[in-house]
Amino acid sequence: MSARDPVVFDRAAGDYDATRGFPPGVEDRVAALVSGAGGLGPAARILEVGVGTGRIALPLARHGIRVVGVDLSGPMLGRLLEKRAGLPVDPVRADAARLPFADASFDAALGVHVFHLIPRWREVLAELTRVLRPGAPLLHGGDVQRLEDLWKGWREQVEGLGVEHVGVARARIETFLDEEGWRLLGEPRRVTFSRPLHLAQVVQRLQERCWSLTWRLDDAQLARLVDLVRRGLTERFGDLDRTIEAESGFWVRAYAPPEGPVTPPSRSTPR
Repeated sequence: MSARDPVVFDRAAGDYDATRGFPPGVEDRVAALVSGAGGLGPAARILEVGVGTGRIALPLARHGIRVVGVDLSGPMLGRLLEKRAGLPVDPVRADAARLPFADASFDAALGVHVFHLIPRWREVLAELTRVLRPGAPLLHGGDVQRLEDLWKGWREQVEGLGVEHVGVARARIETFLDEEGWRLLGEPRRVTFSRPLHLAQVVQRLQERCWSLTWRLDDAQLARLVDLVRRGLTERFGDLDRTIEAESGFWVRAYAPPEGPVTPPSRSTPR
């Protein structure tokens, strides 16, 4: 995996829902938050970039919203199909920087925790501008990190090894659209909730490389990171064979594209 390649989640498909899913009852709150931020009615047709296993798309579809979901990972889309159960979600395996859709064909676009995984994210933004109908928003969302103060240390450790996100830098995740000239529509919206977190399982999942930032670490680097996290959790909580309630949340912002023309991505082959 090089810094020029997007991060594809084939290896995470089997445990994605267990490690990234919302606690029971929270996904409907998140869907309502996203729908409200975009002013989406029950007949809206939206495009989700990085749809994965449908963590956001399926709850939105239960609200009557039609979702077209794009992802590079076949196994992730396979899991989505297994869970779809007749809901109006249409998965498409495609590159978000070369969307196979007509101009002005969606009432909104959605990107949740994905732009840090795409080196060509500016091309993706140009494509989203192209496929959005006039006045349609881009909804940008993400998770509020559990135990944020504790994770800061291990993220800095990873970045100190020269391993950063291949796309938008972590420090810019919540602001990069503003910096690129996109116009914020209304106030950011957020829901908060708690989730059970078994501390020993956090260490185990780190050892198993469940999180994408670990995929580019060698074994020695990963071992140092696991030791850092284990020591940090032990110092804070003592016994790791316990479950705590960790404060978490989800945020979403609605944006209009920049005013004026957007340079489309170059193409070597026709769509």
